Order: sequence, then structure tokens, then C-alpha cells
Amino acid sequence: MEDYTKEDVINALSKIPKKLRKRSLVDQRSYLIGLLAFRFMMTEHGIAAATGHNRHTVNHNKKIVLQYYDDKEYMQNVFVHSVCFPFDFSVIKKIPRTPKKVKITVDLDRKLYTKLRAVGSILGHENTRDTIKLFIENSLKLWEK
Repeated sequence: MEDYTKEDVINALSKIPKKLRKRSLVDQRSYLIGLLAFRFMMTEHGIAAATGHNRHTVNHNKKIVLQYYDDKEYMQNVFVHSVCFPFDFSVIKKIPRTPKKVKITVDLDRKLYTKLRAVGSILGHENTRDTIKLFIENSLKLWEK
């Protein structure tokens, strides 16, 4: 559906709850706000007035879409909207940032995941991320030697 209007995007955005902060909903909001900002060239104040979100939320969400448009999880969360309202965000010039942390997504089979959880419980870790981080840090220390 290449021929969609600004009103179509605003209507889709109005169906997403404003106050929930679930990642899937935030991603959907950011995609639609990004469309309004970059495809329809609406100002932050204009988007805020049309959608009922405050301007700070609009500013934050239009940056999210530029940061994550090529992220696998982000694209899964916005799949329906990206099919209904296609737009190539890669043509928008990003502001370079150096994040304090980098997110890496790794797919593991169930057997390896179970082993990691078992080791993590022995080490007293509350979640598997801490165990994986410990293993990576120790592996890098060994490699440096």
C-alpha cells in the first residue's frame, strides 16, 4: 500500500495505547511517528497536536526509528505497519552517536540455553545475561594472554 495519507498514519497511531511502555508498542509508535516526521515532513509540534502525544515523546520516538530501523527485533515489532505504510528510513541521515552499551541479539538452541541457566543458578546470577557476560569477559581475558 504505497498510496497512504497522513490521516491513515495518524489513525493507526491513535489505535496504539499512549501510556504503555512495552517494547512492541513503543516500536510501533516510533515507526508511525517517524513516518509523520520524515515522509510527511510534519514538525514535532504538528505531530504532537495531531496525535495527542507531547512533543518530547514525539522527539524521542522519531530518533528511535532512525536508530533501530535495521534491527531485527524492531522490524518484527513494526511488521504490520511497515507492510501497510512502507518507507525506507535508510535514506534519512542519522546523527552519529556513541552508545554507552551495545545490544547484541543471539539465537541459542534450547539445550545450550538450559546449560547457561544451570550455570547461572550455580553462580547465583538472576538472569542468563549476567552469565553470558561473565563468560565473554573471561574468554576475552584468556585470549588477551
